Amino acid sequence: MTAFAFADEPVRSSGVTLSVGSADGLTLDGSALLHPGEEYRFPLLIAEGGGAARPMTVEDMETYRIKVFAKDGAGAMADAGRLESGRQQYLSLTPADIFTVSTQEVKYTVALQKKNSDDTLSQVTVQWKVGYPAIDDSQLGASTAIDLSAPVITKEQFAAIQKAAGAGQASFTGSGWQFDVRLLDQDAANFHYSAQNIREISDQYPDADFRFLRFGGKPSFDFSGRLTLDVREVLDQYDEIYLYRYLDGVLYALKYDLDRDAQTISIQTKQLGSYVISDTRIPNGTAVHGASSGGSFVSGADKDNPSTGGAGFIGIIPALAVLFATGGAAAVAKSRRK
Repeated sequence: MTAFAFADEPVRSSGVTLSVGSADGLTLDGSALLHPGEEYRFPLLIAEGGGAARPMTVEDMETYRIKVFAKDGAGAMADAGRLESGRQQYLSLTPADIFTVSTQEVKYTVALQKKNSDDTLSQVTVQWKVGYPAIDDSQLGASTAIDLSAPVITKEQFAAIQKAAGAGQASFTGSGWQFDVRLLDQDAANFHYSAQNIREISDQYPDADFRFLRFGGKPSFDFSGRLTLDVREVLDQYDEIYLYRYLDGVLYALKYDLDRDAQTISIQTKQLGSYVISDTRIPNGTAVHGASSGGSFVSGADKDNPSTGGAGFIGIIPALAVLFATGGAAAVAKSRRK
């Protein structure tokens, strides 16, 4: 439902006024924060001959057309344009998969033109921010659970976590993983993570089974920490577990510690990135065909991919927070895969 119509910018006396409505409590006046990878739809409204603004429909598109132009921050957007849904016209916005620690300002112009003409009858400038908010201070502690809706931890918040951890390591947990690391004057980091299928990998190895875990912001630390992954779902399913780091379109084989009692594997690292668990041995340093720089995920890829055996790492296993809370991490039976 439209709760607010963002004012237009008169171009000339055309008798037609374009405006963009708000949606889901978000208004494109610079206050809205849009999350990367999500689609947002804002209704396009038109007023003719001094009448009240009304939603634009498919019938209006027989007379008019909508043009959308980037003014600032186009790199933060994967897509921006007109969308028709249920006969109504919308401004559709999909931010790109960016995982910075600060939000990015974006500004676009939406213009109403006569069909088959470049003459602008009315236009409106819309603006918003792209990114994620910081985690709530109430969630901070020696062990901090990452909230995907607010995955940024500021420098000041890291200082509070460091104080809570004392001389020990701080723990950060998510669904299926835990990272323990010593903190000292740590800079801000974005802990957003995803189990989305990395399509270029599963396409290259259609007979392999994969589990994916990606930290889009690639948090880096001054000290080496321990990343622990829950593998209980595949421990008995796989004859052997192979772990890879996916970086800049290349798969790198990783050695890991296996704790059979806790049903976890772990590695030492200073930076969290993209990880792949598989039942298939892939030579170290293998380049992945069609990979983009940085090994980014294909937007909109399925978590479960029956044709390739690929599956989301998070969706099939319980959170490590539960495992550690029940004492599973105290298991002593360990082995190291060479």
